[in-house]
Amino acid sequence: MARYLLTGVAGFIASRVAELLLDEGHLVLGVDNMNDAYDVRMKEYRLERLMDRYGFKFAQIDISDLEKLEDLIQTELQESEQEFAAVINLAARAGVRQSVENPWVYVDTNV
Repeated sequence: MARYLLTGVAGFIASRVAELLLDEGHLVLGVDNMNDAYDVRMKEYRLERLMDRYGFKFAQIDISDLEKLEDLIQTELQESEQEFAAVINLAARAGVRQSVENPWVYVDTNV
């Protein structure tokens, strides 16, 4: 059993990756900022499906806030002797129209 840090966990692809990892018996710390680039209810629905799963933990953090992200990782490492096997970065802001209107938000987020 490995432990993974998965960003963008409320998104379409990352939520499915989380399900697959949990199905394999791994632990998943999912991170998402729950932005409103598209309907937040879709993100909430995906998260609801994960929240009751054994081995899943969620933190609402924006990955561009490095201080909060570092604090989360340090806290998690102190609470558990198991390090992360990998960071799977699937966080990205979606929405073509919004990216044209405010490109720097996308440049900052889609690291």
